[in-house]
Amino acid sequence: MLARTPAALKKRRYRRRLRDGRCVLNPEVVECNFVEALIISGRLTEREALRREALTRGAESILAEFTARWLRSRQI
Repeated sequence: MLARTPAALKKRRYRRRLRDGRCVLNPEVVECNFVEALIISGRLTEREALRREALTRGAESILAEFTARWLRSRQI
């Protein structure tokens, strides 16, 4: 049985990210401006904007889209 302590879960998630070549970034943003931009761009609804994990997912999607566009533009 796998250990289910918070420390063990954290370590397991960290090792999974390492294996998948991912990292966690902690950029600082002005929250109200970022929320407004996500809502206007259609990435978030006003209701979703109240949840911090939704903001994190919005930032993840922006960075993933930027990375994909950048890599495609370099191949052309």
